[in-house]
Amino acid sequence: MLKSATADGFAAMGLLIRSFQVSRMLEVAASLELADRIDDKPRQIRELAGECSADAAMLLRLCRALAAFGIFTVDPEGQIGHSENSRWLRKDSKPTLHHAVRYWMMPSTWAVWGNLEHAIRTGEPPLEAIYGMPYFDYLKTQPGEARLFDNFMQNSPDDRHAAVVEAYDFSEARLVVDVGGGNGALLAAILEANPRTRGVLLDQVSVLSSANLILGTLAERCIIHPGSFFDSLPTGGDVYTLSQILHDWNDERCRDILANCRAAMDKEGRLLVIERVLDTAPGQSNPMNFLADMTMMLLFPGARERTPAEFAQLFRDVGFSEPRVIRTRSPFCIVETRPIP
Repeated sequence: MLKSATADGFAAMGLLIRSFQVSRMLEVAASLELADRIDDKPRQIRELAGECSADAAMLLRLCRALAAFGIFTVDPEGQIGHSENSRWLRKDSKPTLHHAVRYWMMPSTWAVWGNLEHAIRTGEPPLEAIYGMPYFDYLKTQPGEARLFDNFMQNSPDDRHAAVVEAYDFSEARLVVDVGGGNGALLAAILEANPRTRGVLLDQVSVLSSANLILGTLAERCIIHPGSFFDSLPTGGDVYTLSQILHDWNDERCRDILANCRAAMDKEGRLLVIERVLDTAPGQSNPMNFLADMTMMLLFPGARERTPAEFAQLFRDVGFSEPRVIRTRSPFCIVETRPIP
């Protein structure tokens, strides 16, 4: 029994070592929109190859390899069908993993993970060493990758926007200010669920360009406010949200952002920081949280996912109360705090 268990563990480790190859195959399948080209009935490989502008023999080998991992099905006649897993790669799947696999395999992501040792040895993220500029400046020079990033943020496979709205009561909030809210996907979810609530969406001009498309008719209840969370923020909000903002920054810059929120808020206001929250015992919680922490380490100087104690210290430093951590059905938590009078 022990020998068998050891052998199973050895095989599992071998698969983990080569998992990057599976990730790359999944990205190619997503890039070819293979899952979207297959509906309920299997399709001949030559038809799919013609639509994808791919070599039929090579595409068949890709599909066979993926099918060996339970992704797509392949029959002896060369027909490709869906498995339960491959359906998550469709763009119309709810939720979808199409945008996630495209983002995680885009050139800059691939490059920084290839230089992980640089970060471990030097204490510095490899992205700036590779490209000579900060991450978001790099994305401005690469519109294709910027679109993949935006699509990934908008189509979170964790369904975090809906999970936040389900877990927190926004019904009494007259005005929600989404600080660094990107294209407005979170704010749209909040406004959709709370018809009496109005919103302010603050971010840089280049990021806000698609906000009206995401907000749709909800834009009537929302002010689009170009700006930076490192400058003064709109006042008068009942709730201020920072969703996936603080993990991009070191503690000093986080205190700057939080201090600007504190200055804009009334004494009755609430600040919601929506982030992954690290448990202090790795191996007993969601391992994806620790992969997220590694990603932050590779992209931004001093960036990190944080523990409840680390959030509490940041809040104390700028005059906020001890936080309340609210779990959601997604890996993301709502860390609620209030100004100390």
